[in-house]
Parts: sequence; structure tokens; C-alpha cells
Amino acid sequence: MKSLSILSRIVLRLKIEIVLISLFSCILVIYCSNPYVINPTEFTLYTKYFIPVGFFVWLLASFRIHLLITKSTPLKWLTINELLQKPIKIVIKQISIAFIFFSILQMLIAGLIASIIVVAFSSGFDLFKFIYVLYLIYFALPFIWSWFTGLFISIIFTYYSHKKAVMFFVSVLLWIITVLYLEYGLFSFNIFIENRWPYIDPLYNLTILKNNVIVKLIYLICSIALCFVFIKIRRSFVGFTISIIFIIVLSFTSYSVQSKSWLDENILANDYKLYQQIKGKVQEDLKMTDNWRITGIEIEAESQHPIKIELTLDKRMKLVRFSINEQFSIAQIESNGENLSFEQRGDIVEVQSNDVQSMILYYKNTIGTSFYPLMSEVILLPFEANWYPQHTKSNHYSIDSSGIFHANVESKKCGNVEIVFGEKDYSWEGDSLDCLSIIKGAYKEIEIQEMKLLVYQPFLTQKKNYVELRDHLVSIRSELCNLFNNLGEENYCTSDVQTINIIPKSMNSKPLSLYDSTISNGNFTFYVNPLLDVNYKPVTAHIEELSTFLIPYRLLEKEQLSSYISQYLIEKLEIETIGYLEWVIRDSSITPKQWESFTKMTIQEKEKAIIQMGKK
Repeated sequence: MKSLSILSRIVLRLKIEIVLISLFSCILVIYCSNPYVINPTEFTLYTKYFIPVGFFVWLLASFRIHLLITKSTPLKWLTINELLQKPIKIVIKQISIAFIFFSILQMLIAGLIASIIVVAFSSGFDLFKFIYVLYLIYFALPFIWSWFTGLFISIIFTYYSHKKAVMFFVSVLLWIITVLYLEYGLFSFNIFIENRWPYIDPLYNLTILKNNVIVKLIYLICSIALCFVFIKIRRSFVGFTISIIFIIVLSFTSYSVQSKSWLDENILANDYKLYQQIKGKVQEDLKMTDNWRITGIEIEAESQHPIKIELTLDKRMKLVRFSINEQFSIAQIESNGENLSFEQRGDIVEVQSNDVQSMILYYKNTIGTSFYPLMSEVILLPFEANWYPQHTKSNHYSIDSSGIFHANVESKKCGNVEIVFGEKDYSWEGDSLDCLSIIKGAYKEIEIQEMKLLVYQPFLTQKKNYVELRDHLVSIRSELCNLFNNLGEENYCTSDVQTINIIPKSMNSKPLSLYDSTISNGNFTFYVNPLLDVNYKPVTAHIEELSTFLIPYRLLEKEQLSSYISQYLIEKLEIETIGYLEWVIRDSSITPKQWESFTKMTIQEKEKAIIQMGKK
């Protein structure tokens, strides 16, 4: 109680600091919980602006608080006069209570920001937990570092030397400037965010948090070491010199380590290589062989060969030819310990099998591309990516007339779809592989009434919205199957909704494409661009409109017909449009006159026109 009363008197003497903290915290909460952001994790971008300011706000507050604490307890005088046993315990207790209050405030701010974002996005506890943790990592840890720095300065100032305290502060100031320069560059501290695009990369940055946490903790621990250097070394100049050398080595070493593990550069480099490969691709009309089947798969993301696949030949032949996704390269092919000769040209692999009974394919080590990453923390290998050998050839990637590179994902016929979620390493053995997806990263697996969902965490929403999405997909199926009898042949009309995957698109792809979904035997995958305005409504509401033209296109593969069906479904199912269909129409071959003529029809006339177009 005594410590609390002392602290309360100290706080009353910090009026300016309290006003400054209150003002900064209010602005931080307002900006970070802004309901008009592109996605719920956009507040992590604001570290670039709030951390430099917040660091000095909390440094000043911490220094002033701890300076008053240390001065209120004259340790040397109390020790000499033996008035108290171990008077340092009083100081430690007061410092601990102050830190507890500081920590509680940070947790309250994190909770407030997370709560407002959850309400704004009509989401649930999963998103709250995700946002809460992100705030603690991106904001609270640097502020903790600032708090302890202020503590160390006050200790050196009170108990050792004013000169040492000033030099310690200068050392830390140079350290902060160096770190900020390495992180953000010299001329990047704009007051307002002018362009969000270069900074948002949720697929990779938000899932690789360990490095972020470790580096911040290293900085905190090293600042403690610096404090001891200034305390133990008598000559201030020597301590200052040692500190500067230590800071420079530490900053550039940590930045170098981060750069090597910073996957964007490698991922983007792989995207560029793939782009050049597709751009210069020569189409080959070669027939794939069907004398083989997949009987084994091993996935080890950090292995020398992250993917190993065993092929068993039903008929012994001298040649095996199959197709795989162009982003994956084969390192070697073995049979009974001997290497087989092979040639890989883009997505076609030819193997001189020499009448062997089986062979093992070893993939080259890669972290993948932004389309399909392959690493320890993030694995995205959906079955439609053709990441394992295929009996049929398909153009998986394409470059449109504007030169934009995107995944031309094709739906596959699957008797069974197996989705392996959250496993770093995976192995499979069997007689024949059907459709296999392996996914790991910032996703949430949800099960609702015998339906499974795999949702990218920033897209999370309330469970009732997923139920509405499922009902919506059922309604679309009912309408399409009434319009077109031939859809029953694809099992579309007879398969219940089994799984729904909501996955972020690659940043290198078009914001909106007719290839942004796949459908196979009750399994739906929707690729959603994180930069689409998903904050306006839950992502499920966006998919409701997107699905009205994505699903018809994947089933019928007719652009104009799919757009007309979309307009018909939006009216028939009374879907509140967000504007995606208009976006598609602008980039389609449909003329304004054709579209205006169709939209003016009654719902019955639209239905007849669509059925007639389907017959053609």
C-alpha cells in the first residue's frame, strides 16, 4: 500500500507526461481501429509512423516516472544510516508496480483496437485473438523496449553520473535512428500513407512473426547489456565507444539475418523467373502418357528436396511423360538407386524410364512463388495447382493482353478431395492419388454442420455468415441445375457443399479474375484479393456476389453467358451487389449496348435468353 501511495503522488507530478500519453494513445487507437481500412490487419502498417513517435513518448514518460522513483528513495543515505534493511527492494517494488500498470495499459489498448476491428468487420473471437497478438508484437514490444530504456537512463542518472546518462541516451538514440533507417529508409517517414500497395503483404509477413519477436527481444536484452557497460566502465568515453561499436554490429547483423530470411525478395524473384518462363513459352502439342500412377508422396518444406513423389508404372515402357506446375523443377529422378535421364520443358516432363517398375521424383529446393509458397510456416499446395504429376496438360498460368501475370486455375474432376491442414511434414502411400491439398499458415479450420471451412485469418467472420454462404451456394446450385440439365454430368447438381476454402490471392495476380474459384465434387475454393474492399462487409458477402459469375464460368467456360447468369442470379436471389459484376463487365467482350439490352429484360425474359444461349 505504501508503494501505491508513493506512486500515486508521483503520478500527480507528471501532468504533462500524462496528457502526452493520453493524446498519443487516443490517436493510436483511432488510427489503428479505423473501420474504413482495406483489411483488418492494416494497422500493422502504421508501425512505420507510430513506433518512432511512441518510442520517445514512452521513453520520456518512463524516464520521468523512474527518475522520481529513484530520487524518492536515497539508497546510499538509507544504507549508510541503516534505517532500512535492503532499501533497494523498495525501488524494485515501485519499478515493478509501474511496469505492471504500463503492461495493463498496453493490453487494454490492444483489446480496444481488436474489439473495434471485430465489430467493424462483424467478426468473432478468432479475429479478436489474431489482432490482439499482432498489436502486442508490432507495437507493445517496441514500447516495452522504450520503457526499459527510460528506466536505465534514470538509474544511471540518479545513482551513477549525469554525463553517463546523457551518453547512454545518445547511444540509444543513434541505435533507434540506425534501426529505423535500415527498416524504412531515410526519406520514408511521411505523415500520411499515400500508397498502401507496397506495404501490404498479409500472405507472408503476417505469418512469419517469430523473426519479428526474436529481433525485438534481442534489442531489449542488448539494451540491458549496454546499461551494464555504462555502469561498470568508469570512463564514459570508453563505454560510449564500446556501445557504438556494439550497436553498429548488432543492428547490421540483425538486419542482414532478417533480409536473408525476408521471403518477399526471394518470392518476388521466383515470380519474375516464372513470368519470364511463361512469357517465352512455346506451346507443345504432346500427349501425356497414362501408364503410371502416384503411389507415394513426401512433403518436408525445409528438406533439400521439399517434395518427393513415387510413380509406379502399370505398363513398362521406355518413356513416361507427365505435366506439372511450371513453378516446380525436378532435381533428379531415381529408380532402384540409379538416376534416370529426363528433360523438363516448362510444365512437361519426359523421363527415359528404361522399362523400370517405379521411380521417385525429387523436387528442387524452393520457397515457391507468391502464387503457391512452400516453406516451413506457409505452405499452399491446393490440388488445382497441379503441384504433383498430371495425366493431362493444362495452361496453369497466363499473361493477359495488358501483360498481367495470373494463375489460370482449372477445375479438376475429383472422386475425393483430401485437405491436409497445419502439418509441416506429410507423407502418403496408396494405390492411386486422387486430389490432395496441403495447406499451412495463417488459416483457421472451422466445422459447421458437416461442412468444413478453411479461412485465411484476416478474412474471419461470424459463423452465421458461413452458414449463409453455404445456403447461398446451395441456392446457386439449385438455380443453375434448373437452367442447364448437362451440369448433372459434372456431379455439381448431386454433391452437397463439403468444403469451402477462402484463400488470399497472389499480389502479382489481377485483382479480379474469372479464374478465382474452383469447384470439384462439393469442394469450393475462392481466391480473394486481400486488397479488395472486404472491410465494407464480411468476406462471405463479397463471395456471394463473386460466386454468381465465378461458378457459372467454371462450369460452362463461357464469359458472356456467365455474366448474364450472374445478373440473373443477383436479381433472382436478391443479392445486394457490391459492384464486382460491373467490374467484370468493363473488362469483358460484352458491348454496353448488349449489356443494357439484357439488363432491361424481365426476370422471365432473362431466364429464357440464358437457356437459349446455353443450348447454342
